[in-house]
Amino acid sequence: MHLTFKIASTADMLPPERELAQAAGRGVSNTVKAHLRTRNLSTSHSDGLPKSNYYGEAANSVTTDMQGKVAVVWIQKEGMALHYYGGVVYPGPGKKALAVPKHPAAAGRRPAELDPDRSKLSLVWPKGKSTGTLRNKESGEVYYLLIPKATIQADQSILPTEAALVDAGNSAMEAIL
Repeated sequence: MHLTFKIASTADMLPPERELAQAAGRGVSNTVKAHLRTRNLSTSHSDGLPKSNYYGEAANSVTTDMQGKVAVVWIQKEGMALHYYGGVVYPGPGKKALAVPKHPAAAGRRPAELDPDRSKLSLVWPKGKSTGTLRNKESGEVYYLLIPKATIQADQSILPTEAALVDAGNSAMEAIL
């Protein structure tokens, strides 16, 4: 996901367009990082799983790049565009289902990472059902829910508002004038 801003100066007394765009980019980048860090602090799992730190990682992935006279702010965390715009996630090639962690030991780990030799988890997939589970063989506890797809609702609040981004860019440019 990226945000693009082009700033055009009209007076000879102003700093060059590139410097203004760099300042705007830094201002927008800092605002996006702060917003994501705040969101990370206020986000927790309601089902008892440990906090994922997803938005903190997203904040750490924010970069600003100059492309000519244009500042581009990138958020390189996988899944940010999906969360912002919404969409459907399907299993990868050769996979039958998505594995959704339901146990603290499974949080942030894929089934193959948790059970590389396939000795700890058992597959329970009732006949005729579209969902299944991966359970601990000893305790019977559900570690993963297996689902055919996941629909992610769009959530534009994961980023600052457009007005806040414009204000951040303007304030940063004014600071160098």
